[in-house]
Amino acid sequence: MNVRGLTAATAVALLAVAVGGRTWATGATATAVLKFANGSDAGTIKLTEAPAGVLLKFDLKGLTPGPHALHVHETGKCEADFSGAGGIYNPLGAKHGFLNEEGPMAGDLPNVVAAADGTAAAEVLTTFFRLSKETEDTLFDADGSSLVLFEKADDYLSEPEGAAGTRVACGVLKAE
Repeated sequence: MNVRGLTAATAVALLAVAVGGRTWATGATATAVLKFANGSDAGTIKLTEAPAGVLLKFDLKGLTPGPHALHVHETGKCEADFSGAGGIYNPLGAKHGFLNEEGPMAGDLPNVVAAADGTAAAEVLTTFFRLSKETEDTLFDADGSSLVLFEKADDYLSEPEGAAGTRVACGVLKAE
């Protein structure tokens, strides 16, 4: 290998180390601690404002195996049957679902899939909302927002909540 080739290879290696080690700036953060209707712990979902949207990192437990709908809801209230959480967060008046030509709602999220042991851990990026308290349609308005988990998968089309069945867990979104 000649010196020129070695220099180029070294530059690429240093660039890879520099980029790989970079700490990306993040903005606001929030957390929702999800509880089942009986009050037992269903896990946490951490939200972090990023340059490309909001990153949701969830670590859930106690779920029935298989897919479950997950939505951001318009009210930060998680009592009894979780109906107090209101509808899916929808400041623009869109229709429900990723497969709906007039959708999705801002609070629509991909299904969460629980393993055979009832756990689910993953990261999802959404571009449909931001965490900033300065925006007109903030999740942190006077009545707050929540994350609601459903018993079945979201079909990404049916109104109002994707034929996902009963609300099984809920967590109020708290800014950090």
